This record gives sequence, C-alpha cells and structure tokens, in this order.
Amino acid sequence: MKLWSRVRSWLRGVTRRGRMESEMDAELRFHIEAFAEDLVGSGVPREEARRRARIEFGGVERAKEECREARGVNFVQSIFQDLRFGLRTLRKSPGFTAVAVLTLALGIGANAAIFTVINAVMLRALPVKHPEELVTVGNPAKVHSWGTGTPRTDVFSYPLYREVRDNNQVFSSVLASSNLGDVRIAVDGGSETARGRLVTENYFETLGIEALLGRTFTTGDGRTPGSDPVLVISYGYWQRRFSGDASVIGRKVRLNNYPFTIIGVAPPRFLGEVVGDRPDLWVPMMMQPQLMPGRNFLESVNDAALLIIGRLKPSVTVDQARTNVNAVVKEALTVTLNGRMSSDDRGAIGGMKIAVEVSPGSRGLSRLRQQFSAPLLLLQGMVALVLLVACVNVANLLLARSEARRQEIALRLTMGAGPGRIVRQLLTESVSVAFLGGALGLLLAHWGLAVLVSLANTGDRTSSSLSLGLDWRVLGFSAGICLSAAVVFGLAPALRFLHLKPGVVLKEGGRGTESGVKGKFGRVLMSAQIALGVLVLMTAGLLVRSLHNLQEADLGYSREQLLLARVDLLESGYRGAAIQNMTRELLGRLAAVPGVRSVTCSSNGLFSGDESSDLIRIDGAASTNQQDDVTADDEVGPNYFSTIGVPIVLGREITSEDFARAAQVAVVNETFARFYFGARNPIGHKITIQDSEHPETFEIVGVAHDVHDHSVRDAVRRRMYAPLTSASFDDLGAYNFEIHAVGNPEALLNSVRAAIRNVNPDLAVDNIKAAADLVADTLTSQEVVAELCGLAHARNRCADSIGRSARGLDLDGNPGGLLRTGHRRCGWNRRGGCRYALVQGNAIWSE
Repeated sequence: MKLWSRVRSWLRGVTRRGRMESEMDAELRFHIEAFAEDLVGSGVPREEARRRARIEFGGVERAKEECREARGVNFVQSIFQDLRFGLRTLRKSPGFTAVAVLTLALGIGANAAIFTVINAVMLRALPVKHPEELVTVGNPAKVHSWGTGTPRTDVFSYPLYREVRDNNQVFSSVLASSNLGDVRIAVDGGSETARGRLVTENYFETLGIEALLGRTFTTGDGRTPGSDPVLVISYGYWQRRFSGDASVIGRKVRLNNYPFTIIGVAPPRFLGEVVGDRPDLWVPMMMQPQLMPGRNFLESVNDAALLIIGRLKPSVTVDQARTNVNAVVKEALTVTLNGRMSSDDRGAIGGMKIAVEVSPGSRGLSRLRQQFSAPLLLLQGMVALVLLVACVNVANLLLARSEARRQEIALRLTMGAGPGRIVRQLLTESVSVAFLGGALGLLLAHWGLAVLVSLANTGDRTSSSLSLGLDWRVLGFSAGICLSAAVVFGLAPALRFLHLKPGVVLKEGGRGTESGVKGKFGRVLMSAQIALGVLVLMTAGLLVRSLHNLQEADLGYSREQLLLARVDLLESGYRGAAIQNMTRELLGRLAAVPGVRSVTCSSNGLFSGDESSDLIRIDGAASTNQQDDVTADDEVGPNYFSTIGVPIVLGREITSEDFARAAQVAVVNETFARFYFGARNPIGHKITIQDSEHPETFEIVGVAHDVHDHSVRDAVRRRMYAPLTSASFDDLGAYNFEIHAVGNPEALLNSVRAAIRNVNPDLAVDNIKAAADLVADTLTSQEVVAELCGLAHARNRCADSIGRSARGLDLDGNPGGLLRTGHRRCGWNRRGGCRYALVQGNAIWSE
C-alpha cells in the first residue's frame, strides 16, 4: 500500500504540477507561520519570530526543492527540459536532422514492415473467443490438402473426425474444416467464382463467433447429407458483392448449380481459421456431395481432407489432449473403422506408428507459417543488419557534429553540469532523432507492406490476403528498435565527452587538433560500417545465387515448352467408362490444336495435382521392413515420357498400344531401379499392387530418368508409372494434361481453352499454366527473400551515400563543412581544400 501511495503521489505531482506547487507553498507557509506564532507566544517580537522561523526552515524554495526530489518530480521535469532543448538543437541543424531521420527511417521502416508480416503470419492470435483454449489436431499446414488412399493422420477423413469428436475426453467441442476452393456462384442471374470452405455445423460455435447479421450454423443443422443448403458469407464478400445490403439474409443463390440460402454474415474481423486465406463463404459439411457431385467423402475412410480444431476443457493441457487423441485415433483405425478398410490398408495401418500432431491452435491453421517462417526470420535478420549500418552511419554523423559542440559541452561542464547530465542530454537528443525516424519509418513501412504482399502474391499457389496492420506487438517492436537504435548510435558520441578537458577546449577556442571521424571512435565506427555493409552484400549475393541455382536446376524433363491443364471429369458429371472415353477425346482434340507437338496426361501431374503411393510386392526383391514396400506411383497416358522430355535410360516407355489395350506394363524411375535391383536389370520383373479390391501385376518394360515432379529441393522418390487405364489405382476422375508446344507454350492458352470448351463447355477446368510458371510458384519464398535482400542492400547503399554526403555538411546543412574538412585534413590553402572537397563529392555521388 505504501508503494501505491508513492506512485499515486508521483503521478499527481507530474500530471497536476500547478496544483501541487500551490498546495506545497501553502503548507510550507502554514508551518512557518505556526512556528512564528509559537515564538510570538513566548514573548519574541513578531518580526523577529518570522525571521527565526524562516531561518529554522532554511528557506521556502529549498524546502520545495527537497519535496520535489522526494516525489521524483524533478527527474521528470529535467527529462522534459532535456527533450525541449534537444528538439531546439535539432531544429537549429535542419540538414543534419533531415539526413539522420531519413537514414534511420529507412532502417526502422524496413524492420517494422518485416515484423508486421511476421506478426500476421506467426504471432497474431485468431480474433475468436478465448483463442488460448484452441488446439489443432493434424498438420496445421495442410490447409488445402485433399488426398485418397490409406487413412492418414495429418489430415482426416470425415469418419475419423467423428470418432475423435464423439470419443475424446479432453475437448468441449471439436470442429473440422476443409478447403472447398473456387465455387461457381450464381446471384440474380449473374455468375462468378467465390472462394469457399467446407465446415462442420459446430464450426462457429466452437470458435465462439456470432454473426454480424442473421445467424451462423448450429449443431442442429446438417444432421443428414444434403439436409441444410445454407451458407454464411464473409463481411468482405457482403460488402463487395451485395454492397452491405441487409436484405441479403434469406436470399437464394446457386453454388455449383445447386440452390442455397444465405443465412448470415460473419463479423468484419473474422477471416476464417486459416491464416492467409479469406473465404468468401462457409458451407455445411453435409452439403459436400451436392457441391462435389460424384464424390461422397462423408462415408469414406480413405478420402482425407479435414483439419481439426478442438477447444480444451478447463484445466486440460495440450500434452493431455495429445495423449487422449492418439489413443482415440489408434482405437478408431485398428478397431472401429478397421472393417471398412481394404486388406492392404489394414496391413499398412498395422505397421504404422500412429502419432497425431496436437499443438496449440490460438494462431489458427497456416500453410504460410510453414512456408514463410524461415524466410521471414532470415529477412528480419537482414534488415536488422541494415538498421545497424544505419545506426553506424548516424553515429558517424554525430561524431562529426560533435566537433562543433566541443566548446558548448566544455562550457556546460565548466558551469557545473555533471558528466552524467551531459550524457543524458545527448542521449535524449539521440532518442528524439530515433523516434522521429521511427515515425517516418512507420509511414514507409505502410508502403513497404504493399510491396511485401505483392511479392508474395506472384503465384496462384501462394497468393494470400493477410490481415496486415498495426497492433500492440508492432508498435511495441517499433518503439523497442527506436530505443535500441538511439542507444547504439548515440552512446559512443555521448561517452566521448566524459574525458573532455574543459580548460583545454576553451583555451583552444573549439579548434580540435583531430577530426572526430579520424579519432578512435570514428575509426572503429567506420570499420564497423564497412564490415556490416560487406556482410549485407555477401548475404544478399548468396541468397540470390541460391535462388538462381534452384531456378536453373535440372528437373529431369523439359519445362520450357510444356503447358499444363487439369480437368475434373468426375465433377463435370462423367462416371465409369465415360471418364476414359472423354480422356481419349480430349487427348485427340488437344493434339489437333495448331502449335501442339504432342499431348499426354497423368493422374498426379507436374508441380500440380496430387501425390499418391501404394504397397507393392516385387519378384526377386526381398524387403526388410514395410516401408520398403511403399512406392510413389502415377498413372500416365500414352507417350508420357517423350512428351514431357524425360529420357528412357533402359527399355521403352508406355505407348498408345499399351493405353489402348490396357496393358499391365509399368515404367520405373532410376531411384526405384537402384533401390530394388541394384546393378541388376529390372526389365521383365513383376510388380504387384497389394490391393484386395483390384489386385494387379505389372511387368516392368522401362526405366525412366529421375524427375523432380513436385519439389525442386526434395530428393526424388521411388516411383512407378502405369497406364491410365489400369484398375489397380483409385480413379479420382481428375487428370492433368501435359501439352508439348512447338514454340512458346503461353501462346497456346486461348487455343487450348477453346479446344476443351468445344468438347464440353461445362467441363471443370483448373487454371491453365505453363510448367515453368508452376515450378516458379514453388520458389516464391526464395524469390521474396532474394528480392527483398536486393532491396535491403539497395537501401543500405542509399543510406550510406546519404550519410557520407552529409558528413560534408555543416550543422545548418551547408557544404562549407566539406571545404573546411578538406582544408584541415590536407593542410592546404583554400584552393587545395576546394579540390579535395570536389574529389570527395564526386566519389560519393558516383556510387
């Protein structure tokens, strides 16, 4: 309580200084008068009594000063005095002030911009009720994943989600969500695409989100598939598409040609649980069969697309949740859902170590966090170096400027100012410069954020809509780097005056025998500036070189003349044999397009589509563990390897004849051949897919060169290729068409679209892109780092030039300082000084 009383007294003294002074004056005079009255009562004359009372109290002003010191008011007052004096000093030197503030603003602005993105991607909590209670179940980066095959635990099937939801003991509520992608929405006779997300009916309840308008889904919705064709739209989509019209509630729309009713609008701050995605609408999970005809994933244990978020019960820890979830998932996969799996899936589950990732979910789900965390932290380190270079620049300016202030400081020391008071005054000036630079830096950061996002949005696979803005973290970080910068660049010049000899300086009349930048501190700072600049340059060069190597890496095929298009025949209404017939039709039509050399297709695609794997058995190759029996696979069309430019190193490729007669042949890659056969010839050996529903055996007829088909950096996986007509693999009904152009593939974009449209205008076609662009999209994070490192180096060069130029200015920003410096350094006459200054100026501006 005593501490709080002192704090309250200090606050009252600072904020109500006038009232405190009057009260203190009245109280002191009261005590003097009371003492004087006591003396008068004892027979002392009144005038003598007053004189004795004043002597006894030692003077009113001294007593007031002691009270101010006791309350800590004097310290605050002296800080304000230092601040006012520092600002007046900076105002008298506009040239120095402008250069120092601009130099720091470039460094602080770059740091603030990068940290704002780091805050949005890595630190900011979801704007939901009690985000600290949320945990993610599964891999939180798999926000757009959708796969089929052996049940997975990084993303979940709907039956597995239900098992977790119904049998856990650690969550008060569990939601699941999945990427719906772009859906066709028809409103008032017009049609457009909107980004959607499939969510369970308890989605908004679990997150604690209430609708801004209308209502959200409830657990009473969606009890059976197709029972609730309703949707909630985002605030942004409501404003953009409906102009904020409140009558939107109850309006009928069509999603993928199925009727839905808008029942609610989400609040403005809520952008979904996926950082970097901004869904336009949310649809109940039970409507998945209607939105994706031909695919009913609600009952399949093999189709995994869901990410789970749970809200912990009171007093439950993340470790306890992890233990319980793993037990529930293991029970579900080995007992409850085991009977719904094929024999090879049961075998795979039996040999699998079930370890479900359960982690704090307050920051939501994010692919960007995994993709950009390391590059952003690297960038933060880079711009921190740039800020350090800027601080050294300003420190050099302060050292040069301190030469003109030596006599002023000496005079203040002679008049009784202590060294600590001098250092505090100079540091206050440095803090003023730093915060002026920070204010300008935040304005520059606002512009820099737009540059960052535009660089990150270079490809469809990485485009995002981050919520970037100032919050307490960004402001606190900016204030912290301003204070740190002030200490870094202001401490050395301030400490330089601790050993100043006032008598010597005043006797010399301010004429120093050695220039500040040539002194000890100046040499150290100049060396540090050069070393840090070289470090920034080398780091930027290495990163750019690394990006260049990745961009020029040999992928194993010719990407320069390839055009890729993905067609979803199942979603377009085709079933069974009609899918194969339409695939052949499309291959023929695309091959007839002028400028097309050849056409093929595949299930997984190149840097697009899906990834798949299966359990296999190979004659003549014994495995030591179950992982040896797993290989990546792909179904390909005729002449796949010659079309995409992959050499066949042994045997032959899959031809049109194999495709036509559904031959049981396979081509393997070099990694597969080396792993299973070593130096032996694999041609003629048999591969059996261990699938109880479609057991098939394939004869190896060729070995293809290794291909980087989904990642430039990752090692090539063991892979087998079978004809697209094979029945052993899951028929997804969505195929990637690889088109080898005679010339520039982008020149065929419109022709390819027209050819597909002529076959069937209702075919669901993903964005048609050149293979080189798809590869470049996967290197976005490296491109962002490289480009921003180049910008950081350019900023460093800019600040260095500004700082070096400013060292030739006097306190008022006039170039005479450079002439005088040249004269003093060289000991020449004025003509010689002019020549030196001109040489220095030319050297500066030539850079």
